[in-house]
Amino acid sequence: MSEELQREILKVPASPDMDAELISALTTLCFQEESLVASDLLFVFGSNVQHREIADIITYMLNAGFVNQVLITGGIANYSGSFYKKEAESEQIKSHIPVEKYADKKIYTENKSKNIIENIVEAQKIVSFANIRSITFLSHSYASTRAALSLKRFFPTVELHCIPLPLTTDIAKYPISRQMWSKTVYGRDLVWGEYLRLLTYGERGDFPIDGIRNELDHVKQLSEKKSLSVA
Repeated sequence: MSEELQREILKVPASPDMDAELISALTTLCFQEESLVASDLLFVFGSNVQHREIADIITYMLNAGFVNQVLITGGIANYSGSFYKKEAESEQIKSHIPVEKYADKKIYTENKSKNIIENIVEAQKIVSFANIRSITFLSHSYASTRAALSLKRFFPTVELHCIPLPLTTDIAKYPISRQMWSKTVYGRDLVWGEYLRLLTYGERGDFPIDGIRNELDHVKQLSEKKSLSVA
């Protein structure tokens, strides 16, 4: 087994009480809108779950002619508390794609990265981005803003489009989607953790946050106001 990794910020830290205003602010901050258009590249961020669902989206994008080039990222990210799998995330995703049907397409895999920034850094060792003018990226919906900002750090002039993948939960009708994340304690804790990651990683320069500074400040003000009212 590879060495267990410790998270800098808990994946699901305890969240504050949330009213409709705070929920709306967090939704605006963390979730990108879906945009299905033709692009030069489909960039798939690594995931240790929902491999078949991700593969199905990739297959759809190829069949519909939206992309001719796909880059699937993700190594073995053995984070504490996660279900350990011995095969790279990218390879698990690719295993569900009938690659023989796409001999005229380019499907690359990157298998060393363990987080969003590494997904991009390692990807550049696999594919040249010199002539890439537009990217559609596929990521978990709750992390789609962080994924977009991370791509912007490395490719500031590239046009970005998002395919947000809702994360399933133990309550099937309440996935972690833009519309449903706040319906469960797990969803609220997960998205609160994402706010903390956007704030913490952004402040230290992992990705540019000037464009979301107002949204970050708004969430902070609302959460502090809520804490004071509870106290």
